[in-house]
Amino acid sequence: MIYTRFGVSFHILKENDLEMVRQWRNDPVVANNYEFREYITPEMQQTWFRTVNNINNLYTVIEYRNEKIGVINIKNIDWDKRECEGGIFLPDPKHHNTGLPAIISYITTEIIFVIFDWNRGFAHVLKENKSVQQFVKMLGYELAPGQEDINNQKWTITRESFEKKTRKLSKAISVMVNTSDPGILLIEKSEYEDSLILQWESIVSQSCHIIKTEVTEKGRVYWFE
Repeated sequence: MIYTRFGVSFHILKENDLEMVRQWRNDPVVANNYEFREYITPEMQQTWFRTVNNINNLYTVIEYRNEKIGVINIKNIDWDKRECEGGIFLPDPKHHNTGLPAIISYITTEIIFVIFDWNRGFAHVLKENKSVQQFVKMLGYELAPGQEDINNQKWTITRESFEKKTRKLSKAISVMVNTSDPGILLIEKSEYEDSLILQWESIVSQSCHIIKTEVTEKGRVYWFE
């Protein structure tokens, strides 16, 4: 399952990605942005994957210009309230002072409200991480009540605040990357028998934002406005 938007692709996390992601997560550049900073062993990584590889969490590997560069997560999904928590990490500092973090943060939030048609999102940001706070504010996130003195602060966003804040941002990103193509979700042929992928597809296929569907040599494709 691959979602592509603005030249960036998001591949659903699979077992053969785990060692790469473990190395990234143990890098101090990444670990210092989390409350949990202990060294993660291969066994710990496998145990973690077994707990999140389900319909209540969606972890994807970010690919840009044929290079795997990081991870986004949409986790702790509450299907009754139609809300979830989002997050992102990019281990290589060469990407940090570019437009990529803003683009990827935008796409992550767009997935929540457009692809899955949910109502509310959350993010946790360390109090001292001012740069990430600026990103989430730009997208429409607001600090949740009572979080001022918390170290790992909770930020919230609604569909309305996202749409209000990002009307111009989407156009600016299109100019920056020189493409205004819609988002594209591909269910690969090799995934047709994967029960978890089929669960995600059944949810995605109900989105009111789908403008086109087709079956290609690569698999089933959904186009989003």
